[in-house]
Amino acid sequence: SSGINAEYGNAGAPKEQEMEKTDRYFSALETFERNEEKLMELKELKVTVYMCRTCNTATSRLLDRCLAEKHPVKKAPALKRFFRCRGCSSRTEVVGLPYPEQNCRKCGKSAWEKCSMYHEKKGPKLDSERLILRGEDVEINERVK
Repeated sequence: SSGINAEYGNAGAPKEQEMEKTDRYFSALETFERNEEKLMELKELKVTVYMCRTCNTATSRLLDRCLAEKHPVKKAPALKRFFRCRGCSSRTEVVGLPYPEQNCRKCGKSAWEKCSMYHEKKGPKLDSERLILRGEDVEINERVK
C-alpha cells in the first residue's frame, strides 16, 4: 500500500508547477504593463548634456574626439522632450529646447505636438480589428442563405 501512496502522492505537483508558471507569466506581464504606462505618461526626461566649446556642440555623451584632444567641455543638466509631427506622425526629440527648431524630415512640415516617450509598435491587425467593405459582408450573407 505504501507503493500506491508514493505513486499517487505527487499527483498535485504538476498542477502546482503549472500554476506557479502561470503566476510568473502574468506577474511579468503586469510589470511590463506598469512600465509601459509610466512611459506613456513621460513627456520629458532629465538628462546630462556635454557642451564642447571648441566644436560648439551639445551631446548626450562626451565625444571621443573632444576627450582625446582635451577640448574644454562643460557638463550641464537639460530636459529631453518628445514630439510627433501632426502631418505624418513621425517622431523626434530635442534636448534643452522647448520645441524642435527643424522641420519634419519626412514631410517637411513644422507642426510638432508634444507626445510621450513611449512609441506604440504597430503589428499586424487581427481579423476582428479589420474593417470590411460593405459589399463583402453582403456576399457572405447571401452565401449563407
